[in-house]
Amino acid sequence: MNITIKQLRAFAAVAREGSFTRAATRLHVTQSTLTAAIKMLESEIGCRLFDRSTREVALTAQGAQFLPTADRLLRELSEALENLQDTANRQRGFVVVAAAASFIDYVLSPAVVQMAKLYPGIRVRLCEETTAGACRRVLSGEADFAVNTLFQEVEGLDTSMVLTDVYGAVFGPDHPLNESSAPLKWSALEPHTVVKLDRANGIQMLIDMHPKLMRPHQEPAYEVGSMPSLFPLLVRGLGYAALPAMAAQPLIHAGLKFRPLQQPVLRRNLYFIQKHGRDLSPAAQALRQSMQEAMHRLEHSPHIQLVHAKPGQPVS
Repeated sequence: MNITIKQLRAFAAVAREGSFTRAATRLHVTQSTLTAAIKMLESEIGCRLFDRSTREVALTAQGAQFLPTADRLLRELSEALENLQDTANRQRGFVVVAAAASFIDYVLSPAVVQMAKLYPGIRVRLCEETTAGACRRVLSGEADFAVNTLFQEVEGLDTSMVLTDVYGAVFGPDHPLNESSAPLKWSALEPHTVVKLDRANGIQMLIDMHPKLMRPHQEPAYEVGSMPSLFPLLVRGLGYAALPAMAAQPLIHAGLKFRPLQQPVLRRNLYFIQKHGRDLSPAAQALRQSMQEAMHRLEHSPHIQLVHAKPGQPVS
């Protein structure tokens, strides 16, 4: 059976108007075109839908039974097309992003606020994720894109570096490390108590993977599961934490100190990650644009650098 939208619209118009002439005028078509559409519809269905006379056009029993279904199909189609147009025009949509916690705090949250002013109909879900979790979400289609660290290329993903930041030591204002503002050597940290993030966290994983910083037999004195847990320990002078500059920003704004670390200089690279061969939806494109604008509005820091990399650039 091959029934077209034009045939359904012709049927509904004639049923409502009770006249081929008025229905043709309503649809802005010729009466012969409308009549042909009705005849083709009746032929496809296999029964007459209208009783025609010189004075009136009336629905047959089969036509009256079919009219509510035709109306529902046309209404649902119209609503679906309006939704598609709204989505294409960024008037509505839903975006899921899996990202590093620091990137959510410092870039994505301001980007969402800015985007909401332009496109209030777009809903957003920001998911704090590890590298493995972010890649899994993008590959499965749970997330439109991700921004996170990467340790190796992942099949099925397209990546491009967007930002790099330098590691430094973060500690309270009364900590002995605050006696100087000069860069610190990693070796200078050894006498002091360290508060580490969980080893599954990409921030800590980069430290543990560095050949010059690996301490296979050294267990941390204190370990926490997330960034928010660091502040109450560090502000009370319990120890220091080694963090990338962007991740340290909320702690710095809260009164803690940051000193970049040298020998070696360790950098965290953050990548834009999306599924290979899959275009971003209009809503996701809008968020990505706001994200890029938010990065350019970042408070100037010599320890945070934007990177204009091309998609597919190898992971380093």
